[in-house]
Amino acid sequence: MFEEELQAHYKNRINRVFEFIDENLEANLSLQKLADIACFSPFHFHRIFKFITGERLNEYVKRRRIEK
Repeated sequence: MFEEELQAHYKNRINRVFEFIDENLEANLSLQKLADIACFSPFHFHRIFKFITGERLNEYVKRRRIEK
């Protein structure tokens, strides 16, 4: 049960980052800034982001910019 709650909590934190990215696609979206939004260290955020999305942060941001 604890693991499921932790996963849900991490996904909520990453969802905040998705929203921020979509609202600020023209801005400089640094790893540090996005990690701060998710309340993770940059290293941990990068690992969690890749695990959840299957993409590196830079790949995700580039793709979202092209899609919009």
